[in-house]
Parts: sequence; structure tokens; C-alpha cells
Amino acid sequence: MKQHFATQTAKNQLDVYLNDDPGSGKTLGFYMENNRAAKAMFDRWLEPLKELGATRNIIEGIGSTDNDAGLPGFNVIKDFDSYDARTRHTNADYPERMSEDELRESAIFMATFAYQAAMTDEKVPRTAIK
Repeated sequence: MKQHFATQTAKNQLDVYLNDDPGSGKTLGFYMENNRAAKAMFDRWLEPLKELGATRNIIEGIGSTDNDAGLPGFNVIKDFDSYDARTRHTNADYPERMSEDELRESAIFMATFAYQAAMTDEKVPRTAIK
């Protein structure tokens, strides 16, 4: 990702990076990577998704992220009730272990946040750029 966002001009062209990579499970919210200003915005966007079980955005970071280009990037929080973290991203990670309902809800969740980010007049707040 760094090669695509090597300059500040390139970084300014991307408003937010939403990452859904932790595997299957119900999507609960986002890890906010210690970005309190963005959390306030994301909390507003989360409200209409609560009926799908999306319950929280947490201020902490996930500790491991694909976002290393200094962009405002956020990873989803997943409920791993029926997902074996030991097999995630291995040759034992089969699509049959996925839940169609959870995939559908995840798509709705991500589409809602992408739409909100695209339609807002304010920029998603950034923390210090790397």
C-alpha cells in the first residue's frame, strides 16, 4: 500500500480505508486505532446498524493491520464464535465455514460505512500521518 500513497498529495486523495480482513463472524464495529475524533463520527454511522448486531466501535487498535501508509484506516471487529482462529489464512480455511447471513450483514455494514464516508461533507479525521 505504501507505494500507492508515497506522497502527501496521494494520501490526501483517500478519505478513509475500511478493512474487513479478520475472517468470518458477525461484524460488531471498528477498531478506531486511537482516533477519538473519527470514533465520534463512526459511532453516529453505527447507530442504524445496531439491529444487525453491530454494537461498538472501540478506541483501541487491532495491533496488526494492512494499513501502514499513514492513512485513516480502520479494521472491523468480528465475533469469532464459530470461527477457528488457528485455521484462519491457512489451507484449512474453507468457504464452507462461512455463514451466508454473516457475509450478507458484513456487506451491508461495509456498504453503509463506505456510503456515509462518501456522502459526508467533513473529512474523516486523521491522526498523525506517518
